[in-house]
Amino acid sequence: MRFFSSLAVPEARALVFGVCPNPVRVTPHITVGSGETIPEVNYILPHGSEVSASTIDDVVTLYARMAEGVLERAYDLGIAKLIIEIELVFELTLNPSWGARVIRVTREAMDRYEAKGVHSALRTTVADIRDRVRPPRLRTSDETRLVFECFEACAADSDILSIESTGGKEVSDDALLNCDIGGVLFAMGTLGSNDMEFLWTKICKIADTYGKVAGGDAACGFANTAMQLARKRMLPTVFAAMVRAVGAARSLVAIECGAKGPDKDCAYEGPVLKAIAGIPIAMEGKSAACAHSSPVGNVAMACCDTWSNESVPFVQLFGGFSPEVSLEQLWYDCKLMNEATRSGDAVRVRDLLTLSDVRTSAEALVLAPESCMRIAKAIISTPDRLQRAHRAAKEALAIIDEAAGEGRLSIPEVEQNWIGMIRAGMDEFESLGDGAAAHYAKQYAHLFVPSEYGLT
Repeated sequence: MRFFSSLAVPEARALVFGVCPNPVRVTPHITVGSGETIPEVNYILPHGSEVSASTIDDVVTLYARMAEGVLERAYDLGIAKLIIEIELVFELTLNPSWGARVIRVTREAMDRYEAKGVHSALRTTVADIRDRVRPPRLRTSDETRLVFECFEACAADSDILSIESTGGKEVSDDALLNCDIGGVLFAMGTLGSNDMEFLWTKICKIADTYGKVAGGDAACGFANTAMQLARKRMLPTVFAAMVRAVGAARSLVAIECGAKGPDKDCAYEGPVLKAIAGIPIAMEGKSAACAHSSPVGNVAMACCDTWSNESVPFVQLFGGFSPEVSLEQLWYDCKLMNEATRSGDAVRVRDLLTLSDVRTSAEALVLAPESCMRIAKAIISTPDRLQRAHRAAKEALAIIDEAAGEGRLSIPEVEQNWIGMIRAGMDEFESLGDGAAAHYAKQYAHLFVPSEYGLT
């Protein structure tokens, strides 16, 4: 495995949308991170759709229709490059041949429009179904076998392979609800990172076998869960911001195993990964309001290389069907970023996107380019996975403290009491020293199986 001990992006000024030190060629016509930002559209079946043996033919037909609609809109608007992401739902991963049929019809539509000058790439995101039983059997279950079978079945017709893995989530969920930073660090720094190594070593091997790009993972099940809990005032926003930083330490493992990017759109920790490894990143923000609300709609755009809508269910709108409308919205954002790059104003636009969010949200503040550079430096300061999770969280808290102290960030009054609890949790973790992992493993022993994380 590769270990990063220096940053690929040397300074915050160079951490900007559309360009990265290590662009990735995903098709003969599409290289991500080489100077332009590319729309990445993601769509899904209408809410309540049944995916079963009796409906799979209709499901495949609808996916073909959605791809055709998106590509026709691209043709009409003159969009020369786009990425289509298909996130396979649970049933399409549980039955790999079904998932492969969806990917095949999407590829067929893309090939037809390639001849019309619409160049597209296909990202296949396999669902992590390994936690169907609790505690999860992440390495030894039938679900684990099916996840890899699904990657194999879909790889030939895909360009980019991704997953939103959930190793450690069974502990993280409990720790989040108790605002236990030590538990979160153990869940993501030890359990999640160990699982990432197991998973991504195999995914990268499959990608290499088929000549495809191993894209990347996301801490979606951890940091985005924290973000949504904070939005519902079930968790302090400061805590959610710290979890975001920890997510970067965890997601880095995929790159250490060989993933090249672009990583997953819901990996808001992407700018930190870009700073460390120089990979292109996918991001989502205001254009993903169709999928979920967030306090980071503009700052998320600051460093993206592909710009995504997260996922939109297929519905009819005045402007057409929702996937086509989402693509058009993404495209206009990309046109603005690309024009800013051409005119030499990219950093100015990036800074405006950043400043418009960071004064009112700790979660946005930790995604500012300068913050990401600091968190990236903290992560690479040690090869120990648990310790780099801890250092990421500690740096995020320092960034928030400084901004609040200087009047650059407003923290809700209701959170003030919680911040003391968070500091106490950090102090407890640090006092445990080398015994921290054993301490939290014992505390959360009822939730996970050590051997499924290589801990026995």
